[in-house]
Amino acid sequence: MLFHFFIRRWILSFGFMASVFYLRFLLFYPAIGGMATAAASTVSFVPELGAIPSVAAAPKLLRISNVSESTRGWMTLVHVVEADRVKVASHGSISKSFRLFRFGDSQGIKVSAIVYDDNVPCVDGLLLPFRKYYISNAEIRRLAELPPDCFYPFYWVINSDTSIREATDVGLPVLPFYFGLRSYDSLHFVADTNNLINIMGVVVNSLPARDVYVEGILRRERDIIIVDQGKRPIILTLFGDYESIEGRAIENLMHAMPIIIAIRVRVTTKKCLSLSIHPSSIVLVCPDVLEAKLLDAWCTDNISELVRLVFDERAYLDPTVLLPPVRDLTVTTIADVLSCDPFDWGNAWIKGHVEVAWPCARSWHMACPHCYELYDYATTLGTLCLSCGLGIYAFPRAWIRLTVHDDTGYVNVIALGAEAERLIGVSAVYMYASTDDENFALYCRVSRQIKRSKLLLYIKRSTDVIRTETTTRYTVVACYPA
Repeated sequence: MLFHFFIRRWILSFGFMASVFYLRFLLFYPAIGGMATAAASTVSFVPELGAIPSVAAAPKLLRISNVSESTRGWMTLVHVVEADRVKVASHGSISKSFRLFRFGDSQGIKVSAIVYDDNVPCVDGLLLPFRKYYISNAEIRRLAELPPDCFYPFYWVINSDTSIREATDVGLPVLPFYFGLRSYDSLHFVADTNNLINIMGVVVNSLPARDVYVEGILRRERDIIIVDQGKRPIILTLFGDYESIEGRAIENLMHAMPIIIAIRVRVTTKKCLSLSIHPSSIVLVCPDVLEAKLLDAWCTDNISELVRLVFDERAYLDPTVLLPPVRDLTVTTIADVLSCDPFDWGNAWIKGHVEVAWPCARSWHMACPHCYELYDYATTLGTLCLSCGLGIYAFPRAWIRLTVHDDTGYVNVIALGAEAERLIGVSAVYMYASTDDENFALYCRVSRQIKRSKLLLYIKRSTDVIRTETTTRYTVVACYPA
């Protein structure tokens, strides 16, 4: 019972994303909420799936909100909002294939639908994203608990009795745009949190795919650069099936700079500010919606500026573009930062007077040249990086540790790489070539210059390696004079 309670609480906390995993959970634990899992092995589609019923037996055309477990002889007009790829869930020796869909109607009400096992191939060529369909006689099942962002308490199981027919009628009602898109200038609010966002952009560049190690596991990745009318190019990292399917589809369309909508992706600070695929993500390539057509027209009118931003200036790695200074209303007090639960807190903007935290013989360290993880030069040169699995060579990187004070308290932070070089005033390569005495003299000069200056800083929690080696809990992502 305690386990069931935890699952229900999890669904309420994460909304639709959790409901997707909840449906997968039901594949093997049908007892939750009194629902039984359909035995797909006993189901077979008739060849004419979606045959039009006779006039005499025509079902009632209802909205999604009017369809419930007790409704009989119903039909509804839906817009396919999401169509996930076929996936397999396993529990011990039992496995089930399934495919998830998300439908919406003219009221803006959305419903999740699932197809199991032998029925999965029967929807190939049907239920295509952004197309409209008449659906009737799907099995209606009640969700155990209603997620916060859901207004319809049921989900549908598409089986052999379900009729699916594409709607080609003239004069059909206009269906709304269902995606709550996040603006690029607000991404910093949800960076490094469990919040997933939807975003739309034109793909200006698709970088070559590469093999990387993540927590000791090799995976294939591809970075694409997307941008919208806000002109803040950002990296979206695709990996696994997303790289091999959507990534290659995007690569083949790069001559036209395709529009994509990425649903349920994470915002991270691994590459200044960037996006990454989540297991529940869906990437829609060239979506057939008005908003995408408007963005495509805007891209055509601004193509030269987009090329300059992405190819010449590489603005997708520039914190002044991705994380420009914010207003005071966005700034968090240091006391609030220190009091936050690490599992609830993402990143924050802080402002205060700064000084160098403690004396240091040098303001640089040896790092992996690929993922920038801190490593001891003497013991790792010529070997593989334990973080990304690539070969390490001599790569000095600047760092400087600071203490930031405001009226509520103080906190120690560390600036790394380009942010540290801007504060120090010289490059890590220059410091690496200098003697220890020259580096210490440089440290003393920088300490005098920085002392009691006021900075605005965007900070995140330090990685385990940085936190252990430097005893600083927070790392600077971007900083500006205040």
